[in-house]
Amino acid sequence: MYIRTCLRFTLLEDFCQMSNMVLVPQEDCSFGLHLLLFIVLALLVDPISAGAGNEWDYGGDIGPDHWYKTYPQCAGDNQSPVSIDTTLVVYDEALKGLQLDGYNSVSAVNMSLTNNGHTVQVDLQGQSLTIQGGALPGVYKAAQFHFHWGAENKRGSEHNLDDQNFPMEMHIVHYKDDYANIKEAMVNDKGLMVLGFFFKVGRHNRHFDDILGHFNEITHKDDHVNIPTIPLRKLMANNLDLYYRYRGSLTTPPCYESVIWTVFREPIEISQFQVEQFRNKVKKNYPDEPDLDLTDDFRPVQPLNHRIIYGSHIDTLMPYRSHGENGAGHAQLPFYLLLLSVCISLFV
Repeated sequence: MYIRTCLRFTLLEDFCQMSNMVLVPQEDCSFGLHLLLFIVLALLVDPISAGAGNEWDYGGDIGPDHWYKTYPQCAGDNQSPVSIDTTLVVYDEALKGLQLDGYNSVSAVNMSLTNNGHTVQVDLQGQSLTIQGGALPGVYKAAQFHFHWGAENKRGSEHNLDDQNFPMEMHIVHYKDDYANIKEAMVNDKGLMVLGFFFKVGRHNRHFDDILGHFNEITHKDDHVNIPTIPLRKLMANNLDLYYRYRGSLTTPPCYESVIWTVFREPIEISQFQVEQFRNKVKKNYPDEPDLDLTDDFRPVQPLNHRIIYGSHIDTLMPYRSHGENGAGHAQLPFYLLLLSVCISLFV
C-alpha cells in the first residue's frame, strides 16, 4: 500500500513539473494536479467493491460492530449470518432436490488457493460448475469457496442451529448466470447464492488433504498457489436433501443484501488434527510483520427481523442437539412422537 501511494504522488509531481516546462501557469498546474488526482482515484476505486481497500477485521475498532461506519449496508435489515431456530422454521414443499452440474468433475476446472488475510479461499476457473432447482430463481455458477473457523471447537461457524455452534463453516459462493461475473451479480437482487456447510470433529476426511497440504505455501496474507482440482462434491456433506433457505447478505463487508442462503443440516466431518491446521498454519499478516494466527474469522449472528427461514423437509423442523463441543449433533424426536411410536409398536 505504501509503495503504491508513493508511486501515485510521484506521477502527480512529474505531471506538475512537465506543466512548468511547457510554461503553464502555476495556478493551472494546481488545477491540473487536482484534476489528475481525481481521475487516478476514479480509476483506482472499484465501484462494486468500493471500500474493499479499507481495513476491516473480526475484532477491535475495525471489527463487526464497526463495519457499518465504512460499509453502511452492514447495518441493514437483512444481514447474515443468522441463528436457525427449528421451532420457527416453515416447511416449504417447493424446496426440492438441488441439481448440481459439474461438481464431480476435475476436467477443465482450475483451482487456486489464497490466504487473503481474512480467510482461506479457493477460486474456481475454467468450466462452469452450476446449480439450479430447489426453488432457485435460475441457474447459478460456482465462483469460489472459503472457510470460517474458531480458536476452539465450541465456536467458529457463522450460522448456528438451535443455538448450537460448530467449529467451522464452509461457504460455496455462486452468482446468477444472468451476470458476467460475481462483482456484477453481488449488487443485484438475488444475484448471489451461497451453500453453507457446518463442520463437526470426528474422523479424518481425506478429501480436504489436497487443500490442507498446501497451507505451508499460503502462510501469510496474499500468498496464493495453484492446487490440483478436487471434485467439489467430495468436499460437501453427503445429505443435500435437508437444508434451510432464507434471504440474507454477504457475511463480510460490503455486506450486500443480495444473497439467497442455503444452509445444510448435516455437518461435514473432519478430524481434530485437520481443524488445527486451519488454526495454526495460516496467518493474517504479511511476511514482514509479526505472525498472528488467522482464527475466529466469523461474524456474530444478526437479527432475523421480519424474515422467515424455510426448511426443505419435515425433518428440518426437528430440534437439533449436540453430544458436546465438537458439533456432532443429531435430531432429537419430541417426547410426544417417541410416546406415539411406542404405542404403535405395542399394537402392531
